[in-house]
Amino acid sequence: MTKRETTLQPHGVPRMYGDVPPFMAVPHRKSLDGAAADAVVIGMPYDGIATFRGGATRRAPQEIRKFSLLFGGYNFDWDMDVLGALDVCDIGDVDVVPGDNAASYTRLESRVAEICGAGAAPVMFGGDHGVTYPAVKAVAELLERTGGGPLGVIVFDTHLDLSEHLNEDRLTRASPVKRICELPQVDSSTVAMIGIKGPRNPPEWTPLYREFGMAIYSNQMVIDRGMAAVAEAALKRASPDGRPVYVSVDIDAVDPAWAPGTNSPEPGGLTGREIIEGVRICCRNGFAGFDVVEVSPDFDSASGQTSLLAARLGAEALACLAAKKQGRVDAWKTAHGAGG
Repeated sequence: MTKRETTLQPHGVPRMYGDVPPFMAVPHRKSLDGAAADAVVIGMPYDGIATFRGGATRRAPQEIRKFSLLFGGYNFDWDMDVLGALDVCDIGDVDVVPGDNAASYTRLESRVAEICGAGAAPVMFGGDHGVTYPAVKAVAELLERTGGGPLGVIVFDTHLDLSEHLNEDRLTRASPVKRICELPQVDSSTVAMIGIKGPRNPPEWTPLYREFGMAIYSNQMVIDRGMAAVAEAALKRASPDGRPVYVSVDIDAVDPAWAPGTNSPEPGGLTGREIIEGVRICCRNGFAGFDVVEVSPDFDSASGQTSLLAARLGAEALACLAAKKQGRVDAWKTAHGAGG
């Protein structure tokens, strides 16, 4: 097929494997040799040690891709043909090693390094939140080698994820933020987290985040100040000089009314509209990397609303990248005469 099908007829899109299409029907590439992409989509279908109910996030990349076919390249909110402004491709999923976090992480790190080495920004769909660590590591190491660092990181999450280990394993969904803060290429004072809340955060994590000097914007701060003010503050903290940051969205930051399909649902979280606004602001300057993790299709509603929201967040991140490229940063605020 040489012409992209419209969103009204998504079933004609070629599949990468089985019944899985590429994200938003962008071209599927098995190799980046000779590619000149702005962004590359990659799936990491890995689910490690479960903290509550596991085994489901491994299906997230395929489900998110399927729901992404509901979206076209033109985004009304931005009045922009996003896929017309960007070169985007999908390189499929990492070939994970079930039950082996270290080997699977190494494979992901290698693929993300390949994406960054080709001059593109990775857009990753997990998988559990542990997979954010190897992705950030690959991005941070390349920035250091090329003089583009340091790397700031913004994480939307309910949990601080600062465990030293889970069942003696240091590479799990309980530890990605701690592992990121320990990277020599990352200044932990430029790690910002939005949406932290609730009684599922162990007490030892609070003094640890303060020791790291991290910026924590609690769920209550979002309620009191609004997402726009909080996201602006987080972006300034993570990127005081305006450099693109790595943005990670753990979908459990969103209230289960909007995103029930996740490993550790937590009532009282962000709305779908708030997380979209937060992503738009934090990806304003483009992004060094972007991911959505902890989507668990097996626990989702019959309508697939969690996978749908995850796909929408990927589409919004790409819109931010296109707007930056076209000199139309924050166009979503004014494209149709809205105040901003």
